[in-house]
Amino acid sequence: MAKRFTLFLILTVGLLLLVLAYAGPHWTVEAKTKVAEPKIGLIDLNRIKKEAPPFIALGQRAKNNQRILEEFTAQVLAEHQQQIKALSLDDFERSRELAATTQARLDQKRQELEESYRRQEEAVLKELEAVVAHVAKKKKYDCILLKSGFQVGGDDVTDQVLKTWDKWGLTFCQRVWIFFGGKDPRSDSLAEGSGGGE
Repeated sequence: MAKRFTLFLILTVGLLLLVLAYAGPHWTVEAKTKVAEPKIGLIDLNRIKKEAPPFIALGQRAKNNQRILEEFTAQVLAEHQQQIKALSLDDFERSRELAATTQARLDQKRQELEESYRRQEEAVLKELEAVVAHVAKKKKYDCILLKSGFQVGGDDVTDQVLKTWDKWGLTFCQRVWIFFGGKDPRSDSLAEGSGGGE
């Protein structure tokens, strides 16, 4: 009887130790507070700059500003040439003043165009930031990073950003109008903003 009791006790304790050995890790604090992996989204900024209408309009604006500056420079230099021809050979000091005035006019025009472009670029970048934040919130991403810095991992959300930005700022009625084949009302304002003759 004593041998049976000892054998029963050894088997019971051994079975209990075996159960505790396999079940133990599931009772720990670490197992209960498992941290989810962060959800990371990636955007291809180069593709967005090529395909997004606001960036396309911004590129057109830069080209138009360059053209305007070239035309203004040609006009100012032509005026300067006429003023120089009207001077006598002894008015060296006056010709230097005219050159400084001409350069100041050119610099002022360049600065105006650069400031105008910078303000528009800042507005486009703020809008992009808002669109990316909207997509991140909607798709529950913890972080959105630039695709150029990543080799592996992350979900590419560039298409979702472009689709969201395409509909950004439209009212419900405008979206319905476009859905049923109407013209995008913003396409006219984009053309006006990029073609401006200043």
